[in-house]
Amino acid sequence: MKKLTLERLLSAPIEKVWEALTNVDKLKKWWSPTGMESSHISVDLKKGGVFRYCHRASDGKEFWGRGVYQTIEQPKFLSFLDTFTDSQGNPVPSSHYEMSGEEIIESLVEFSLTVNNGVTTMKMVGDNPYDDSMLEEMKKGWNGMFDKLEVLLQRINQ
Repeated sequence: MKKLTLERLLSAPIEKVWEALTNVDKLKKWWSPTGMESSHISVDLKKGGVFRYCHRASDGKEFWGRGVYQTIEQPKFLSFLDTFTDSQGNPVPSSHYEMSGEEIIESLVEFSLTVNNGVTTMKMVGDNPYDDSMLEEMKKGWNGMFDKLEVLLQRINQ
């Protein structure tokens, strides 16, 4: 399976970045693509625990998903298996949200955090279970979220 790898340099302590990845109140402020908001976030931060989220578009349409935590090494590494769900948390194919694909797909998402000279590098590696036509949309979605994360971290550091 192909991988999508994105990296950001964040002017925030590693502990603050970790908190932004794992704290419900912080996640609500950035865990949604541009033009959407996080209308629901819940976190059970333990191996096998579930991270649930809902992205709500400006027209009110909701996109639910969940991650099942695989590895947690605070504050350096976090991974989860991500999939679309219905509002009750049951896995659904992307076609449930009027996208292509009739299979339920779980994608591994990994966040690695390192520090160099006071700057935290956040590296996200995610499975790309789709063909290359979806790659740009995936990059756009993740980068929009990471833009929101940077704004949040700037506010925290002021």
